[in-house]
Amino acid sequence: MHILITSNRAETIQSWRKIFPPCDEIEFRESYPKSLQADAICMSGIYALERYGGSPRNDVAQILDNLRNDGLPPLVVVPPSRPLQRTAAGTLEVVPEFSAESPAYYATSRAFEAIERWNSRKGPSRIDELIFDLPLLGMDDPADRSTPRSVLRGMAGSLGLDLNG
Repeated sequence: MHILITSNRAETIQSWRKIFPPCDEIEFRESYPKSLQADAICMSGIYALERYGGSPRNDVAQILDNLRNDGLPPLVVVPPSRPLQRTAAGTLEVVPEFSAESPAYYATSRAFEAIERWNSRKGPSRIDELIFDLPLLGMDDPADRSTPRSVLRGMAGSLGLDLNG
């Protein structure tokens, strides 16, 4: 799989590029998603669900058809949010077994698991090229170092990257 990590902010792209090891599977582009060709785009549910369908999920990522002819790829990958539970006081908190897990790692790793499942089924459309658009994922802060590290960990298994070497 080839991943295009995109942002229209050069400083964000530079920041992420410093954290990711060089590899053939990942390319950084200072670009808007509509200017690129790919099989799918990964975007947050806050942007995707109302537009492309689906419903909020916190257990698995969703892969939705883009039937809108809006210039974006034909498939939309929507990562899950971390599982929440209501406390006795009535507030929401992350389910304890997921509280130590980074939200970016949780979302990315499950999105890539969904893509692997999608690609393993017999069907006409595969996801071989993915736009991972940082603004549409709420990850477009050039000063944030923890999110790109978590995303890298979330992608590493699917891409066969060795982060220990």
